Amino acid sequence: MKKLFLLAAIMMASTCVFAQHEPGSLTLQPRIGFSAADFNNTSDTEARVGLVVGPEFEYTLGNRFSLGFGLNYSQQGTKIKDTDVTFKLDYLTIPIVANVYLFKGFALKAGIQPGINLSAKLDAKNAKVDLDNDEVKAFDLAIPVGLSYEFRNFVLDARYNFGVTKIFDEKKLPTGVDIDSKNLGFQLTLGYKITLF
Repeated sequence: MKKLFLLAAIMMASTCVFAQHEPGSLTLQPRIGFSAADFNNTSDTEARVGLVVGPEFEYTLGNRFSLGFGLNYSQQGTKIKDTDVTFKLDYLTIPIVANVYLFKGFALKAGIQPGINLSAKLDAKNAKVDLDNDEVKAFDLAIPVGLSYEFRNFVLDARYNFGVTKIFDEKKLPTGVDIDSKNLGFQLTLGYKITLF
């Protein structure tokens, strides 16, 4: 009998640890992590490593589906190889993702991510140049795809963002980058889910 109670207790504890959120529930997830961003269509650049931070809300639609909406500060850009020149592009991004839970705690995700450019600089060893709105477009759009794993309300999230829109205005293109360059970026964040209702 004791073994039966022990087995039941272990099963209940396991269910509490791995249980997904109830359909109709809304959670808030503060997230922080790093991004490794680059431009596409370039061969002489390497990733700029930066910060990504912000809240994400998740509304549970059913046992296997949910919808996420976030507001992130994201450091993007690129570094020109074998130089001290770095394009520092900082965005306010709004990821909207659909989550499909394959099993408890593990989700695949994909969606769209509009972004607003907050700051654009060309940073070199001896000079920092602000790039204006005529050079860097104010709006950016990306397609995020990734996966996440939740354990005891902690969420490890890995995403890759594929840029859809061009970064630079064709009329005033900075030297050293391709006219059709778009943002690319890998993000790894750690968050904590707080149930709002």
